[in-house]
Amino acid sequence: MAAVVSLAAGVPLIRLSHVSKHYGTGEGIVHAMRDVDLTIQQGEFVAIIGASGSGKSTMMNVLGCLDRPSRGSYELAGIDVADKHGDARAVVRNRVVGFVFQGFNLLPRTTALENVELPLQYRGVGARDRRRRATAVLEAVGLGSRAHHTQNQLSGGQQQRVAIARALVTDPPLLLADEPTGNLDTRTSLDVLALLQRLNRDLGITVVLVTHEREIAECASRIIEMRDGRIVGDTHLREPVDAAAALARLPPIHDAVRDPEIEVAIKERSATPSVSRRAIPLSVFVGMWVGEVCGELAAMAYLSFILRVHASTTLWVGAIFGEVIKAWAGALWARRALGRRVTSDERWEMAFRYTIGVSGLGLALATALAMRSRSSEALHLYSLLDWTAGLLAHGKLTLLAVVAAAFAGIVVVRYALLWALSARR
Repeated sequence: MAAVVSLAAGVPLIRLSHVSKHYGTGEGIVHAMRDVDLTIQQGEFVAIIGASGSGKSTMMNVLGCLDRPSRGSYELAGIDVADKHGDARAVVRNRVVGFVFQGFNLLPRTTALENVELPLQYRGVGARDRRRRATAVLEAVGLGSRAHHTQNQLSGGQQQRVAIARALVTDPPLLLADEPTGNLDTRTSLDVLALLQRLNRDLGITVVLVTHEREIAECASRIIEMRDGRIVGDTHLREPVDAAAALARLPPIHDAVRDPEIEVAIKERSATPSVSRRAIPLSVFVGMWVGEVCGELAAMAYLSFILRVHASTTLWVGAIFGEVIKAWAGALWARRALGRRVTSDERWEMAFRYTIGVSGLGLALATALAMRSRSSEALHLYSLLDWTAGLLAHGKLTLLAVVAAAFAGIVVVRYALLWALSARR
């Protein structure tokens, strides 16, 4: 990740000059920021602290180009953004700033990898490049093994790490964190702060963190205190708190005092087997059947009417094309129904259930039709029935063995097609 921008010598990453921000309300005008001057150099770790109503959240909105100052100038990475409107300000924001919020703001039914890919998708980055960059940044924040987990399969700290990875995937030089530890316990908060310190120290990312807790702010190298919309303190810390060291000093989890009721709940939950897999909806198999029928009809119509191919050939080619379209439709609909990629076990389930249910039922109906029909399509079924009768003459076990092998082969082929055509985006 290349998070450092090229600035001329002496040019700060952030420069606020006499910035004020006021809002008109029914009761008058609220002065959220009053004549604020602030300079932040590239590579700093700054904490903005203050009580509720002090103006720190307004400061964050202005710094992140989410709001425009009512008065004064604001230069971000050497660009004057105070007077920019709408799309122009959004372009600067998307190129320079990464946001981390208290509430994580992850999409609930998508994986960690897909959440991190989202900003790149908005930029029009190709699927392969998106996946490569998102995977790299997840590994950088220590979540490489959780890439395919959804939100409800991640702890609070892991969800915040995903949010940080999503903010970093576009390589922003500035990371704005609004109360990033507000929903986390002490241990998890220190873990997140240690990650922010490492990103700042090792990658040179400028971090601006908004918090109302002095203990959290002391992990930054500079603390800016606000009150009534003004900066009332600007302190540089020679030795900020090392979050990783503070985390290491905490007692082990098994030595920590726990609520007895929580202990009972944990034991009951661990004793109850959890089922993380969801059953494949019936609509997926309907979609596979529709895909197979449409694929066969399209291939047969093309071969018969356009290429004038013999009818017996169109049947086999149509069946093959139908299998491919069916697998594509199944992978697509299953991913949409489950809200994530289809796992290997679920592909086996789809291949097995479709072969038993839909294909088995279809063969039974076709056989019944063949008994009553003399069409060219039925001739193939007559041949199949004759072949089956020949096997039966060699004994029932021979017939069962051949049918089982054919069934297993069909399931394997369908699984392979599902695997090859699974929606990976």
